[in-house]
Amino acid sequence: MTSPSPDRNMDENKERRLRLRKNVLDEIISSEESYIKQLDMLLNGFVRPVRDKNTIPKHSFSAIFGDIEPLYSLNIVLHDELQKSENVGSAFLKIAPYLKLYSTYAHDYELATRSLQALRKSNKAFEAFVSQQERLPHISRKLEALLIVPIQRVPRYRLLLTELIAHTDQTEEEYTILNAALKQVEAVAHHINEQIREQENVQRMIRIQRSLAQGNPKIITPGRRLIKEGSLRKVSADSESAHHRYFILFNDMLLYCRVRSPGSEINHKGSLICNCVLPLRHCKAEAVVGDGLFRVTCRDECLLLCSDTAEEGKQWVETISAAVEQLEANFRTLRKESSSRRPIRKRQLHQKDSLMRKFHQKKLTLTDQNTCLPNAFEVQVLRSENIDSHSPRQNPTSKSPRVIKLPKWPESCSGSPSFTYSPRKLLAFMSPSSPNSSPVHEVQTVTLKREGWLYFLASIVGDYF
Repeated sequence: MTSPSPDRNMDENKERRLRLRKNVLDEIISSEESYIKQLDMLLNGFVRPVRDKNTIPKHSFSAIFGDIEPLYSLNIVLHDELQKSENVGSAFLKIAPYLKLYSTYAHDYELATRSLQALRKSNKAFEAFVSQQERLPHISRKLEALLIVPIQRVPRYRLLLTELIAHTDQTEEEYTILNAALKQVEAVAHHINEQIREQENVQRMIRIQRSLAQGNPKIITPGRRLIKEGSLRKVSADSESAHHRYFILFNDMLLYCRVRSPGSEINHKGSLICNCVLPLRHCKAEAVVGDGLFRVTCRDECLLLCSDTAEEGKQWVETISAAVEQLEANFRTLRKESSSRRPIRKRQLHQKDSLMRKFHQKKLTLTDQNTCLPNAFEVQVLRSENIDSHSPRQNPTSKSPRVIKLPKWPESCSGSPSFTYSPRKLLAFMSPSSPNSSPVHEVQTVTLKREGWLYFLASIVGDYF
């Protein structure tokens, strides 16, 4: 019996590759037609009728349906290019710059779904219309199911192009074009995934903020991201007991909280009481001998923590260390003055919140543009004091308050005052005199008689924390 010749094997492999390639090409075109059909359902079944009837406010319409028509037009162009072009890669390269529309849609998708849910509850006419359209035989789809279809489309393009490249000969010209098209699609797909993760992260942070008792501390701020959260056991100072605490790691700080009612859901309003805020830049996490045991230190604070498993403890140590390293890298680049921040205990969180409310609530007026009349205002300034270094929870020692001497602002002035002391120098006045002092604060009162000083000190106190 003779074995098949090499030429015959090569022909069979080529024939098989061409067959598989044709199947992928057919799937690209058929899936595009199916996708356009779903967009058409969305447009003619919901978007255009709602717009023509003015069923909902314009801002709500834009939030829910604003990007559907541009996406439909884009994919009509892509479908036409796929039909007339023999090179799929060239068709995708032509529309690649416009695929960023999908990133915009992904960014607004969470807001669109929330707006839709709210409208269906509050607007009975809109709810009746949507329910009626969803039951039509040629639609038979939930509106929410149609709105998520564009989110899934770009990842689908990536899979199909990857499969097509696998069945394309590397010596063919189309191979290079397909790879260039895939690179463009992958960039958009990555950006969409990042947008979805960012939206999920923001929503989770909003829920955590709602869970914090009295809303303290304020965690919603630009640039802050949630990295990790979970329950750990905090070993007491005498090592005789351990208490369950809920830890929340952000990219710039670490919170540990007490659950108000053991066994209750942490997502309930006010269910978490923040015990301490640890500035991440001064944190260090290291494993301790024992399964799941590790230590977190931040200046004078030292927390001995225990997880349920050794693997979980290792993950916490690695995640905190990576976050600290990233923050250090960012700090070296941005040179942001956060090095003076110290761990803030629960009592100090309330003091800070009260102080900043006074700054924002006080109304200052000027009766003449060229004359600044006295307008006395007492401001509580949190100032670090030295106490016994081994008892961070003790009351401050009875020392005479350190006086911050400010240069006078002339009685007659115009515009903003000129300051003799820089913010850095004033921060030095409010910092502890000893580097080993504990992060305990007392309230000091300073009387201000000028509007400029008020806002100047407000910015200093805000930066100080």
